[in-house]
Amino acid sequence: MCRTPRLAIIGAGPAGLSTARVFLANASNFKIQMFEKDYTPGGLWHYPDSDRRNRVMYDKLETNISKHLMKFSGFPFSSKVPHFPWRQDVYGYLTDYYRTFIENQRNIAVHLNTTVVSLSKVDGLWKIVSKNNATGSEHSQEFDHVVVANGHYGKSYVPNVPGLDAWFENDAAIHSKNFVNGEIARGKNVVVIGKGSSGSDIVNQVWTVASKVYQSASDAGEHELATVVPRIVSTDYANRSVELADGRKLRNIDLLIYATGYLFSFPFMEASLCKDILGTTHTYAKRLHNLWQQIFFVKDPSLAFSLLPGMIIPFPLGELQAALMVKVFTGKVKVPSQPDDVLYADEISKRRDYHQISDFKDVDYYRELQAILDKAGGQNDPFKPVHWDDDYKVMRENGPGDKALRQKVLETHLKKLKSQGKPYDLLERSSQP
Repeated sequence: MCRTPRLAIIGAGPAGLSTARVFLANASNFKIQMFEKDYTPGGLWHYPDSDRRNRVMYDKLETNISKHLMKFSGFPFSSKVPHFPWRQDVYGYLTDYYRTFIENQRNIAVHLNTTVVSLSKVDGLWKIVSKNNATGSEHSQEFDHVVVANGHYGKSYVPNVPGLDAWFENDAAIHSKNFVNGEIARGKNVVVIGKGSSGSDIVNQVWTVASKVYQSASDAGEHELATVVPRIVSTDYANRSVELADGRKLRNIDLLIYATGYLFSFPFMEASLCKDILGTTHTYAKRLHNLWQQIFFVKDPSLAFSLLPGMIIPFPLGELQAALMVKVFTGKVKVPSQPDDVLYADEISKRRDYHQISDFKDVDYYRELQAILDKAGGQNDPFKPVHWDDDYKVMRENGPGDKALRQKVLETHLKKLKSQGKPYDLLERSSQP
């Protein structure tokens, strides 16, 4: 007699929630257990007023992706939500998604306020030890399949720069994970390191109250508000100065804000898995190894990861990846024995980072996953992920220009705030497209 397949999902943010929705629809015979260390679903988007320590979010945030591109399959944002949703909108959207597709559904048990302590393979089954955060009690369970969906914002990454420790020790440097609002920069000379989404957003937020703002990046460009400078090669806290890659020094610096990203972190993963997947005995690393399509562990495809790639549209991708997980976990798609590094060596060698899919090549990635899914009968599944047709591709390609126009509007808004001596605030919703 066939045993009911048992699936564990680690994490109840966008990755975990999208995985749960798809399995409940397309693999209704699976018994699912979801583990979430927070006391409510939502992942990083859960940012309550009363509990903001060590949460990867800040007070004022609007997304850099439009709600039309960001949405899950068949589940649009409310018409009341602006074109670029605020963080509160996204959290509310995820809450609605959870209540609509997951909460109180058969075949899934959601364990909130529960931390996964360890993940290991024992006698052909995955063993998960979890801890109830309220009582401290631990519980061990066995699973046939595991999806790791704990996000990648657990461990901050700060480059190794001579002299930098002293800045952190004296609260003159922070990582963006600890940024709350622009008031930290009031009256100060600030260097924001990094020009990604967080770095650019933080520049906007500190500029209205700071005395001077620099933005440090490897590929220096231009910025309407900040003075863009090359990367920092050394620092001198005693003299409040930093040296740049071109030999210049910035002096009288009060604060360094490192918006330099995160390491992948799996604190629950046992040592042999870490060695195979992270390439180290540590539980964190800059990249993962031995994966196919950045999802499946080729040495044991009953283990999968959700939403590892960067520079992508996460919510619909989470569902698309999960639809392919169903096919693999039910034996309809066979995972190759060789990893991406071998199968796609030429393509990966052209990237700065294995996980970062730039230049809109993420659409090619979505379409490749869809082709694999279609070949395995995905068009007949009850749930179907977003199909990346030409309309979606155009919307994706227009996204950065859309946001650049938004930045121009924001710059006018910020200059007005600065002239009035006011801190950063989001534009009124009526001013959004």
